Amino acid sequence: NFSETELFVLPGGMPGTKNLGACKALTELLTASFEAGKKLAAICAAPSVLGDLGILKGKKACCYPGFEEHLTGAQVVFDQVAQDGNVTTSRGLGTAIDFSLSLIRQLEGRAKAEEIAESVVYSTEIFY
Repeated sequence: NFSETELFVLPGGMPGTKNLGACKALTELLTASFEAGKKLAAICAAPSVLGDLGILKGKKACCYPGFEEHLTGAQVVFDQVAQDGNVTTSRGLGTAIDFSLSLIRQLEGRAKAEEIAESVVYSTEIFY
């Protein structure tokens, strides 16, 4: 039962991303959750799953280099993290901290994200 879930996060990597996109139960859940206004996030190659579902249409999105063609209908950006409405995407392992802090900020507020960034000795000068 995912009715109380606030955020769904798709990890990247291969072949995991292909497996996520091929899982009908998951893609139906993501589509329904998006339509209900829930937060969706994906990193590395996984934004391609959201793109293939049409979830990124009209939104800014980023992904691992080479997967841009799967961001169907998106305004492709090359930022570390792209948040547009209830969808957040990021580019890969090197952007994982920025991605995580963005998600924490969305769920728990900026102060909590800054607290966690400081606790892991991460610069908060670049913040999403």
